[in-house]
Amino acid sequence: MSAALPSPPAPSPRGRNPLPVEALQKHLGGLLREREELRAAGSPLALERNRREIVRMQWKLTYALIERYASG
Repeated sequence: MSAALPSPPAPSPRGRNPLPVEALQKHLGGLLREREELRAAGSPLALERNRREIVRMQWKLTYALIERYASG
């Protein structure tokens, strides 16, 4: 009976060259400041685009933090 080979690690959901946590936090902060400006301007389409970008950035930040602290 032969020993099973270990499975290769799963690919990162953040892609090949993910940004570090600090860069993601900075980008998210910029999106939140932009949202305040968009609210003041009353632009519903731009607000929705910004909301989706915030959600995407939060998702990336979540996975970046998981990768950082799960490996340590």
